[in-house]
Amino acid sequence: MRKLLVFLILLMVALIGYNYRNEIFEYIVLNYIYKAEFISDSYNEYKLDYNYEFIQQTDSYKPKNKQDILNIIYSGLNNGWEEFSFFCSTEYENCMEDAKFITSDAVTVSYINNFVHPYNSFSNIKTSINNLGKVTINVSRLYDDDEIQILNNKVDEIYNQVTNDNMNDMEKIRAIHDYIINNSVYDSERADNLNNDAYIPKYRSQKAYGPLIEGYGICGGYSDAMALFLDKMGIQNFKISSENHIWNFVYLNGSWYHLDLTWDDPVVNTKENMLLHNFFLITSSELAEKNTGQHDYDLNIFVEAK
Repeated sequence: MRKLLVFLILLMVALIGYNYRNEIFEYIVLNYIYKAEFISDSYNEYKLDYNYEFIQQTDSYKPKNKQDILNIIYSGLNNGWEEFSFFCSTEYENCMEDAKFITSDAVTVSYINNFVHPYNSFSNIKTSINNLGKVTINVSRLYDDDEIQILNNKVDEIYNQVTNDNMNDMEKIRAIHDYIINNSVYDSERADNLNNDAYIPKYRSQKAYGPLIEGYGICGGYSDAMALFLDKMGIQNFKISSENHIWNFVYLNGSWYHLDLTWDDPVVNTKENMLLHNFFLITSSELAEKNTGQHDYDLNIFVEAK
């Protein structure tokens, strides 16, 4: 009788274990094997505390859909992590396929870069997936530590030089806008060779180092440079990108405005260094009226710009 009872108990345990094998497996993976890797209580000093329609900060690393994967990637980048992981559970059947698709889609992942601090943006990301459902993302940063130190010193220097406590935020933004344009020129040579793999750039004009340190910028450099000052001032902002252009989008006095330093620093035949304010803190409708052909953006991504 006792042996029969033991047998029945073992059989019941086995049946329960079989029926709930996926849940048990996931519990072991999440709480023992990879417990330390699914924690989000650390971040660097450049983390931004903003959520958007397209993407939101999360501390859950067990996605249930594509939006959750996007939020995890955004959060990992926004936290300043160079490597982070999440777990694909069995209840989300297409998780690993969706993770591969999203991280291999250059357009989608580049959009995520627009919403993080420039120093936390990436130049490249790589994804690996193991048999336990763990997805790991490795991040190659766009800015190295030496560049960040040099840029921080320069940003402080410029800010103290061109602004003062008597200015409001709009006046400060205008002063910084004017300084960057007056002290840099558009890197036409690099812009003309963006699709030329053999071209060796002379300047780091695609990021803030170009216009702020070397005096040369293209749209990526201008928008990153402006973002550094906006973030320093605690003004919410992100970058909007079209097929071949990028600029700043700024939340000021309760409204959103476009700010495009590239188009306010035009290249002219006389080589004259011009300063314009045609794209200085304008509304979406004002931008649309200009009909430049370079400012067409995806309203499903940049929802705040509708």
